[in-house]
Amino acid sequence: MHFSTIILCLAAFAEATITFEDPSDELPPSYWTADNAILADYQDASTALYEFIAITGPYMYNGEDGNITRASLYENANDTSVLVVANSSEVYLSHSTVTKLGYSSDLTQAAFFGVNAAINIANTSTFYASNVNVTTHNGAANIYTYGTDSYAYVDHAWLYSSGPNAHGLYAAGNGTVYASNVKHYSGGNRASSFSGDNPAGYVHVSNSIAHTDGIGSAICYALGLCNLTNVIGHASNAPVTFSDGVQTTLYTDSDVTAGLLAGVVIFSSSTRESGAEVTFTNSRLTVLGDDMPAIWFGNIIGTASFVSSVVNNSASGILAIANMSQVTQDFDYFAGYEQNSAIEPAILTLEIEDSVVSGDLVAYNGSAINAVLNDYAHWTGTAYDGYNSTTSIDNTTLTAPTFSVSLAATANWTLTANTSLTNFTDADSTASNVISQGYWIFYDASSSANTAWDGQTVSLNGGGYLAPSS
Repeated sequence: MHFSTIILCLAAFAEATITFEDPSDELPPSYWTADNAILADYQDASTALYEFIAITGPYMYNGEDGNITRASLYENANDTSVLVVANSSEVYLSHSTVTKLGYSSDLTQAAFFGVNAAINIANTSTFYASNVNVTTHNGAANIYTYGTDSYAYVDHAWLYSSGPNAHGLYAAGNGTVYASNVKHYSGGNRASSFSGDNPAGYVHVSNSIAHTDGIGSAICYALGLCNLTNVIGHASNAPVTFSDGVQTTLYTDSDVTAGLLAGVVIFSSSTRESGAEVTFTNSRLTVLGDDMPAIWFGNIIGTASFVSSVVNNSASGILAIANMSQVTQDFDYFAGYEQNSAIEPAILTLEIEDSVVSGDLVAYNGSAINAVLNDYAHWTGTAYDGYNSTTSIDNTTLTAPTFSVSLAATANWTLTANTSLTNFTDADSTASNVISQGYWIFYDASSSANTAWDGQTVSLNGGGYLAPSS
């Protein structure tokens, strides 16, 4: 796929169009249609949290060092790697190709320990790759790093995969990846470009291109840390980020596009936790669907930040959603509270700084969105209950969501509808930085956060008013 992307000089709002290529331009996905149709079926996978399938391959380094250059490494076998770097080994691979075919018999073993990955680095080992081509089929990760003090350093890599669970750069067990100048493509189901897994993986990527076509295949699946700098990414059938639990995702100087569900999906697949974070700095996030928000939070408490960044959500007009919900393991729709009574409302703090954004804030069933417009933030939109104030569904009582907005003196908010808030605070005591367009803001006069307004009605620019809700 050719990427035509607009690189933004955000300070001057200058634009230039540049075209990029990814590995699917050289190896068309149509060659591997059947492979990419296989779903990542964890129903038949084990629930064991220990490794019971041995990590093996034809090129094994066990407590030893090695240097491989100008070689072609190949394996066609199930549950087998090509190159294994284990137990305090240190291996250099350069100007070489690695090709892996063969299926995984247990996706939990593949996810948690890297069984069937083309290259597996484990147990305090270090791996260096430069000018390499790693191609996998039948569902195999390209490069997998496992364990505390295990590191993969990757530079100038061409990564291609087909089949399920075939992530590009993959870290688990507190393993770490540093990569630059990577071109990645995956066509399979749940095969993200960059991914972490149980209990965490730390993935740092710069100056790279990522393209995924499969459902559930994000640019980054965060379990631990995804730190992406100067990355151009296109997830055709996924958000740019899935983040499960208290994880951190950072996009800096990047341009990423999401084609399904939302721009970013932050959730907890277990109990609700607090502390999830996603930050875009000098970056652009684009969402393609007419029902896709830029940010989606479910069963989680956390913060989404845009600093000197652009959000292209014109197709949907939705900036953020907070819901009592979570993404399903099919990764193509959201499950409501009616399918899982254990989930809790989401609480999203949305921070905007030195950015121009538009779109509505939508919350459901007790969830909350707190919009913080810091210096030079400009927001156009409103906030509303996604259930339109409905009090019950299927005999289940709903709780009204809440919204709060805070403005710095140099920030401004352009209203697009009447908006009811629990809290409204403004460093400008006259609220002259609100452009009402004739609409009203209603605030809860009983809230201590609103004492500055003293229960009064204040005229806003554009003919609207700030007024107590009762």
